[in-house]
Amino acid sequence: MVFLRPPFDRESRLRWGEPVFCLGMALLLVLSEVFSSNLQSTLPGFSHLARLALTGGGVLLLGGKCLFLTRYAARWQPAVIAVCLAYAGFASWYGDDIWFFLVMLAGFAAYGVNLRRALQVYLAVAVVGLLLVQLLHLLTPLVPFGFYCRNWDYGYGHYNGYGARLWGIFLAWGWLRWPRLRWFDWAGMAALLLYTTLGPGARGAMGAMLLLLLLFVLSLLLPRWFESKLWGGLVLLLAPLFTLFSGITGYLFDPEQPAVTPLLARINSLLSGRLEIWHHVFWAFPYTHPEEDGVAAWYHGDMPNTLTLLGGLATDSDVHHAMDNTFLGQIMNKGLLGAVLLLAGLLLLIGRLARRRRTGELLCLAALLAYLVMENKLFLISANPMFLLLPVLLVPRGAPLPLLPGDSKTS
Repeated sequence: MVFLRPPFDRESRLRWGEPVFCLGMALLLVLSEVFSSNLQSTLPGFSHLARLALTGGGVLLLGGKCLFLTRYAARWQPAVIAVCLAYAGFASWYGDDIWFFLVMLAGFAAYGVNLRRALQVYLAVAVVGLLLVQLLHLLTPLVPFGFYCRNWDYGYGHYNGYGARLWGIFLAWGWLRWPRLRWFDWAGMAALLLYTTLGPGARGAMGAMLLLLLLFVLSLLLPRWFESKLWGGLVLLLAPLFTLFSGITGYLFDPEQPAVTPLLARINSLLSGRLEIWHHVFWAFPYTHPEEDGVAAWYHGDMPNTLTLLGGLATDSDVHHAMDNTFLGQIMNKGLLGAVLLLAGLLLLIGRLARRRRTGELLCLAALLAYLVMENKLFLISANPMFLLLPVLLVPRGAPLPLLPGDSKTS
């Protein structure tokens, strides 16, 4: 009898999974968009409490979603999630990278959630958070801008930090609207690319935006190629190739003798001096950084060994360790073991998408991987909405993938 059914039975409880996930994801986005800004310098006490509350609230909501508000199709799925989160927790603690754990938790909590609705919430919160920081700067003294090297930091400590958040919005927009891009989508994304170029001038974000737009255009002109096994295989090879490219070029290019390798010198200039960073930081060559653009010179020496099993180097803080490359940065922070595990998971994900001919997701992932050659922002939630694809790894073989209604005949 209906009146004897518990008021909060299992089916009713499961319906709360999606709103709980969206709220938890929104809290982490506010943490990244608003309380990771220069607001921390003007309101340190309040920002510290807010960061604790947002982090704790996000973990409780997303963890509760995984434990109590998800209908799993097989018993091995929650076991896999538990093992992955246990490793993520250890690696986050050992490498001082809390975002690794937070993004892994958010990705697995997305299992069973309507992906389109989650992306819509992601995009809305990211846009509002970014606009709020800029408005706080314009209307109040709460978010001061600082000048770093060649440009203003736009409230995020570095213009590339601002560019990363603009890139996250751009990527979420393109992914959400594909394959139904209308003229206003093209115009809006082109305007965001232009603003990123003329505003912060974040070259990594600019290049990735331009690449994604070009891939979208080419996929409309050559649809068969981008639905072929060759294209899927190419995307599958990108991460290993980018890793090899980063390591080899960084080792061979000597900034003190650029004439010895003129081709690498041109590539270094094209990539805004990234090969110099890879050479000195990843391969631990000591040097004295020259004074430039008002930034005092500093000596880089006695770097610890960057090639270890477990890693442990914080790659996004101390200038001596700062690594503008995800593929090398993960080796430094997560170690050889962690880098191999992450690469295996990424290849499994791309392989599943390629077998189902998921053109839109593969286009977005190709542009994201290219972006990660110049930035170490894989686990910054506001720069990488593709974490929402993690549930693809949990789907039993042959079952439908939890993706946007798409462009594949085999979805």
